[in-house]
This record gives sequence, structure tokens and C-alpha cells, in this order.
Amino acid sequence: MTIDTMKQISFEQPTVGDWRKAAEASLKGKPLASLETETPEGITLKPLYTAEDVPEGQEDRIRAIRNGIGKTDWTILQETRESDPAKYVEKVKSALGRGNEAVVYTGGWEKEADAGVLDALAALITEVPVYVRCRPDDPFLAVFGAVPEDKRGMVAGYADVDRSADLSRRFPALRTIAVDSGSVHMKGADAVTELAAALSRAAEIAGEEDDFGAMARKLFFVFNVDTHFFMEIAKLRAFRLLFKSFAAAYGVDEPVHVPVIARTSLRTYSLADPYVNLLRSGNEAFSAAIGGADAITVAPLDTLTGSTGFSERVARNVQHILKEEAHADRVLDPSGGSYYIESLTESLYRKTWELFLQFEKQGGISATIADGTLDRMLAEKKDARIRRLAVREESLIGTNIYADPAEEIRKPAGSDGAEGRFAEPFEGLRSSLQGREVHLIRFGSLKAVKPVADFTAGVLAVGGIRPELSPLFETAEEALGYLESEQPLYAVFCAAAGQAEEALRAVVAGKPDKTVLDAAGRFPEETAASLREAGLNGFYYKGQDILDKLTEVKGIVEGGMQQ
Repeated sequence: MTIDTMKQISFEQPTVGDWRKAAEASLKGKPLASLETETPEGITLKPLYTAEDVPEGQEDRIRAIRNGIGKTDWTILQETRESDPAKYVEKVKSALGRGNEAVVYTGGWEKEADAGVLDALAALITEVPVYVRCRPDDPFLAVFGAVPEDKRGMVAGYADVDRSADLSRRFPALRTIAVDSGSVHMKGADAVTELAAALSRAAEIAGEEDDFGAMARKLFFVFNVDTHFFMEIAKLRAFRLLFKSFAAAYGVDEPVHVPVIARTSLRTYSLADPYVNLLRSGNEAFSAAIGGADAITVAPLDTLTGSTGFSERVARNVQHILKEEAHADRVLDPSGGSYYIESLTESLYRKTWELFLQFEKQGGISATIADGTLDRMLAEKKDARIRRLAVREESLIGTNIYADPAEEIRKPAGSDGAEGRFAEPFEGLRSSLQGREVHLIRFGSLKAVKPVADFTAGVLAVGGIRPELSPLFETAEEALGYLESEQPLYAVFCAAAGQAEEALRAVVAGKPDKTVLDAAGRFPEETAASLREAGLNGFYYKGQDILDKLTEVKGIVEGGMQQ
């Protein structure tokens, strides 16, 4: 075959029906619906999206989203952490020289700065944007007083400070009305709840202002971005549609551009295996860039235990890679037009608006906070997310799966805004279980028993336990001899399914009285009940709640459970 004949070959266009037949054949009897998954937002994700999933008038929606985003690039908004004002200035200058694009202060100065420091920072914030989030009595705010009056119009950026500071009047280019959804995010909010809470807060602010247009020119939103990559892209895109509808309710059909600052989320960060935090933050920053954020902050990988110059540089470079290598700053709304993303965006838009109206009927976001409605809603959502992690429907690498039991978990350094992380329940158990003795009784050939033993060891590793592996036993008598010799407080019997029950019954009947014995594997309900009656404590199996199981193990090894 020559290149000319190859060019003449054509292929029949496959149809959705063809794909459906192929998919059903590969599922070997399972329904196609088994490929669908439910998100925390209550959105059903399908394995295939087509033009039929895109709502009518989508071209107008895409245009509205792109008008709301406004530009392709974003500002690199990396924090500078330093308690000494003079050292802070030096670190800020160094970071700016290495690619940071703003002066960022989120609290921490332990004393007032001298005039030289204030003048140096005042000069910097007339050259690059500033982002400040602090109390109205923070000593950093003296920097604004050091800006000469004739240069105040050059100060641009964002100030999340109590409006009594009156920065808005003195600095007309500075946005001073912040809607930060970080607190509800860390308490467990899904994308819908987070967007609805932000809109409801904006409605309260609008109710206090006389001129919506003037307010919008001072307004900015801050969203934390989770690891649910496509959902987070859709979240930021849906916000653009939501704000347009929100402004229309105030009689403004074409609102001014309202910036969105995206922060990588700390709720997915873990103390264990902190380098995985770098992968999480890279994923989150990428989705923020594709979603059209105006500014992005990437948390250093070790921010929970106290960041270093190295981790701060790596966090900053995540954004440079997105710009210089992925060219994510070259395309406006690159996900626009994707059937999947457009469907997600539309679903988030509709569900958020519905919840926003529900909040408003209840008196607004402040009322739902005051009567406990919002906290109860968030607690349910967080519990559901942790439950999915506990049964491994979701993964926190290094925490609920692929954990290194030998790794010591460092104590957190009190990082602000990190309360409520999903890894906390796992880390608490790990702190109390690490180094405890557990024996795995391996029965049968290595080929047959290794997958069972590896699975059990993987669950125990989540609790920081590296189990003692017994020799391979061919008879129950050999296994009982080992138990009699070692006298373990707790052991798990591991065997291939075909030979597990008979050998297990013999081991349960003859084990030492002090030994609490579990078995790896899922047994029929009647068999499991019979084994429990015979003296077996419990089981390890795929899909069980590993938090509950490790809590049970904790009770056993600490002497809290008696046979």
C-alpha cells in the first residue's frame, strides 16, 4: 500500500448506537448505567456525552462566559510568609524577581514596620498589584498610608479587609469588597453549595449598597479549587453565568468584569506523603487556569507543617509551567464547547440558582448560618465525602490508599484555613496506631495468598501499621503452631477464597485465648455469621469502611475489646 492509496481510504462514521453496543458487550452482562457515577452535587456523570447533552442556546452561554472571563492570562498571586516586616520586604522583592506578580500579605506581622520598610512596600504596590487579607488593625495596613497621595491611583489589586478601613475611597483602583467562600468550602461544601453561598453573600452586600454598578466595580470573589478537575473548571465557568443572571436581577444586563481569585484547596492536603500535595495543587491550579480565574494562589506542598523557600519556589513554578510550557494563558476558555464541560456547567448553573433562591427565601446566607441550617448541610456533605474516602470510592493517595506505614506524620504548624481537611480522621487513627503489632497468617501458596495479604496490609498501612508476615502454611496445625509460639494480641488470617473457610474454622477453634483473630475476604452472610459465632472477630474486604475497621483495630490493640 502506497501513501496515495492510504489517502483514499475512508472509514464509516460510528454512531452512538454503535458505541452503545460495543460498550454493553465489553461490560459482560452489566447494564450501561453501571458506568454512570453520581457527584457530590447530585449530578449524574455519563460515560459518553454528545451534542444532545448540550442545552439549546449554548452559543450564547459560551459567549457570556467568555465575556465574563475577559482575558486569557491570570496573575500569579503567591503568598509571602514572614513575621518580620524587614525580612518580608526582602522576600517579596526576591519572589517578584523570580516570577511572582503581586505583593501578597495574608497576616503574620508581629510588629510594626519602620518608615523605610513602609516606603519600600508603598513603592512596590504602585508598580505591581497587591492582595491583602487581614484584620483592620493589622500593622501591614500602614503601607497604604505611606503611598503618596498623587500615586494612590496607581495602586491596584484586592483588599479583603473590613471596609471601615476606608481603602476604597483613597485607592479608586483597589477592589475592596470581597466574597470569599473559603470557610464553607473547608466545612465540606460541594460546588453547588459553594457557588450559592457566594451569591447569597453578594446579595447581602448589594442590599447594603445604593449603586449596584459601583459595587460591582469594587467586588471580587475568592473560590477554593478542589481536585475534582472537570467539576472545578465547570464551577468557575458557571459562576460567570450566575453573576450575569445575578446582575440582571438588579437591572444590569451587561455587568462589569468581576475578578475571580482561585486558591488551591487545603482540604485535600495531607500530612502524610506531602509530595502528593504538589500533584494535587498542580491539578487544582490547572483547572483554575482553564476555568478562567483572574488570579491563582498555589499552596506550597508542606504548608501544613510550615513552608520552606524550596516549597514556595516550587509552588510558584507550578504556575510558570502552566504558562510557559502548557500555554494555558494563550487561549480564552479552552474547555468551551466540550459537550461534557458544557453539560456540567449548565447543571451547576441551574442547581446553584435553585439553591441560591432557597437561601434567599430563608433570609439569606447570614440567616442560614445563624439558625444552623448551613452548618448542618455542610456537615452532611463533609460526612458523605469522608465516607466515600473511607470505602475508597475516592482516593487520597498516601492517606487512604498507597500509604507508607513507616512514614512519621509531622505535627501541623497551625496553618490558617486548614481546619476541616478530609485526611484528618485518617491521620488521627494513624497517630495512635503507628508501630502497633499485627500478624498476617498466610495460608496456602504464595501465588494464591499474596493478593489477599497485600490487600490487608494496604488497609493496615492506612493506620501506620506494617504487619508481621507469617511463613506460608499448608495446614491449620502449622498456623496454630505459629500462633501458639508468637502469642499475638491481634492477627488476620489470609487465604485464597477456595480454601479459606475450612482452614479458618480450624484456626479459630484452636487459637490462643488472648489472640483476637480477623479474616481477610468476603464470605456469604450465613458463613460469616457462623464464623463469628465460632469466635472470629471480623473481616477485611473490598468496599468496607476502613475508618470503622481501623477504629475497631485500635480498640483491640489498646486492650479496649475483650473476647
